[in-house]
Amino acid sequence: MPHRFNPVASRSLLIAAAFVSAGATSQAARALQADARPAAIALLPSWTQWGGPSRDFCIDDPGIAADWPAAGPKQLWKRALGDGYSCLISNGHRLFTMYRPESGPDKGSEIIVALEGKSGVTVWEYKYPAPYINDGEERKQTFEFGTGPNSTPLLVGNRLYAVGFTGLLHCLDAWTGKLIWSHDLYREFKGTFMICGYAASPIAYKETIICPVGGKGHGLMAFDRATGKVAWSGLDFDAAYASPMLMQVNGHDHLVAYMARNVVGVDPADGKLHWSVEHRNPMNDNCICTPVACPGQCVYVANFGETGGGRMLKLATRDGHVSATDLWLNKKITGGLSDVVRIGDTLYGPHTSKSFAAFSAVSGEIAWQDRAFARTIVVKVGEKLLLLDENGNLMLGRAGAKGIELHGKAALLEKSSWTAPTLVGRTLFLRDRKHVMAVDLG
Repeated sequence: MPHRFNPVASRSLLIAAAFVSAGATSQAARALQADARPAAIALLPSWTQWGGPSRDFCIDDPGIAADWPAAGPKQLWKRALGDGYSCLISNGHRLFTMYRPESGPDKGSEIIVALEGKSGVTVWEYKYPAPYINDGEERKQTFEFGTGPNSTPLLVGNRLYAVGFTGLLHCLDAWTGKLIWSHDLYREFKGTFMICGYAASPIAYKETIICPVGGKGHGLMAFDRATGKVAWSGLDFDAAYASPMLMQVNGHDHLVAYMARNVVGVDPADGKLHWSVEHRNPMNDNCICTPVACPGQCVYVANFGETGGGRMLKLATRDGHVSATDLWLNKKITGGLSDVVRIGDTLYGPHTSKSFAAFSAVSGEIAWQDRAFARTIVVKVGEKLLLLDENGNLMLGRAGAKGIELHGKAALLEKSSWTAPTLVGRTLFLRDRKHVMAVDLG
């Protein structure tokens, strides 16, 4: 599988002053600091996976401005890129994402790309053929919501892991873009057919990465990070679009995954199932909302339809076995189209496709709804909120008692802007279906 490599852009780089932060001491950052390529590099804060450092779209405030001028934040650079909703991730130096060319000689392929964070210039590209799946009328992928890729890559040390629209999983060398190993999750393991394309983002656990795959015995799978060898495989649940998350339950690691019809809790070391709670939408494919860990060993999930709604589960351990019971279920909360964030005892996020809402994490009671922020993605930065609507309007605000108090708004992108923003230090990276952009929030 060919790739293009830019030797000039991969030269050894020196950043004048070391930027010490919690992001720079993450596992991925420590591993990269220990790597000999390039010889000397000081890393900025990092955002190496879906949802950021904690996988929950919440990050400490690095000192972004409290409000914006009328023209909005300063644009640092902007460049064209192909289609896809894959988020930009960063090791504090380079950006990584995926896209699909809409025309030209590479049409029909997917491309994993590394960009210079300061300029957006391409460092390397790895492209591979990715014909859409068409195994008959019932197994024919649709492009109503986009051609993909949908999943966000994962960076662990010097290895980059990325899953494409058709379930092709690749592990690449993050410095060179060279292939290390790969798997076809759909054909090799008979994974769940995803009509709108694979969307879940892989998660790292110790020496493995874990992916929802789906199907008998392959609901979730763990792969050795270095070799790609299957570390464990289990569960008979169909996979869906949401990404799994890790949390602690009585001091033990616990993986929560939102499958097609159920929310499940498993041991990330071996895939052993601890609990399963049915929570689904009418299509039995759930939505893309990642489960949210809440205080008191609770987990929030959201969907729509009579069998969905917003649900808070309470986890407890007895004799080494974790169980889940309902804390509350509010079927009037019809979220699930994008992730929610938590501030204290309140959750904030989409409520249907027409409004943004605040609701109690303790009771599920809806505090307020605001139609001015329909189809909006939210990232929590300290006590501030960054909001991006599908029309490409970036907003800065704070959550008030009756709604969002805006402190800035700028039209930066085009429709459909469905990719979550990435904040690295005070630089925000954005993407729509044609462009990527960097803006200075300082």
